[in-house]
Amino acid sequence: MELTNILMRLADRGGGWVLIVLIILSIVSIGVIIEKAILYYRFQRETKKLWSLMKSHLEEKGLDGAMDILTQTKSPVAQIISHQLSSLNSGPEAASEAMEAEKIMVKMNIEKHLALLGTLGANAPFIGLFGTVLGIVHSFKGLATSQQGGVMTGISEALVATAVGLWVAIPAAIFFNFFKKRSNDMMAYVDAISHLILKSYHMEKAKKLNTYTKLNSK
Repeated sequence: MELTNILMRLADRGGGWVLIVLIILSIVSIGVIIEKAILYYRFQRETKKLWSLMKSHLEEKGLDGAMDILTQTKSPVAQIISHQLSSLNSGPEAASEAMEAEKIMVKMNIEKHLALLGTLGANAPFIGLFGTVLGIVHSFKGLATSQQGGVMTGISEALVATAVGLWVAIPAAIFFNFFKKRSNDMMAYVDAISHLILKSYHMEKAKKLNTYTKLNSK
């Protein structure tokens, strides 16, 4: 009964306060979208450049000088790969483990605040629906003392909360999926460069072994 009274008091206020909450959430969502759009645009450009440089360098010169390319590139991918490259002296398995550990931390950092967009995309319509329900209850409470037209006006105004909820949710859901795709693409570049590094490592190791074998056979 106490809960019912609380809900009825909320209904007496209508759904206007829900609109205020949704507008605040919309502003926060737009801020996150702008921040991540700038961030991922820069990261994507730097990552593609790094991929091109590392691919050509590893194919032509091997591992020598590869670290210089990584230190000159301000990219999360370069940060991850540098951990692998600096750990190669401990063996390819240790290098891969070092890379995976850094990869997890970097991914957590670049996906920071994305959960907010996902949450808004999934739940903003329900917040709007809650405001609509409160508005409809408020309208029907005044049915006995109001004209029918006034009640219908109140219902139509209450439905605005649902529309605003969708207005907040749709961009949040779209950009959440878009940014997650960008993040996964970056991690795919990490794996691709990592495989090239391991390939160069094994080729250089095999070359040194062949040279050593030839010298000993003489």
